[in-house]
Amino acid sequence: MDSKTTQQQGDANQQKAENNSLHKKATDGIKKAFQAHSANPGPAIPKEFNVPEEGTKEERRAKAKEMNK
Repeated sequence: MDSKTTQQQGDANQQKAENNSLHKKATDGIKKAFQAHSANPGPAIPKEFNVPEEGTKEERRAKAKEMNK
């Protein structure tokens, strides 16, 4: 086989796949699944970030030292 017939067969297979309704449904589903990925919304930031700190600065450092031993 030469490259022209191979290319023609590949083109014919591609056209068949594009005209196939199952192929269209599958590619549409894939596109929809990845649309959220391409949205780039950034990090989730809460409206109110009122988290109380546990203990004093010295207590937190002592706890960190203890945990990192």
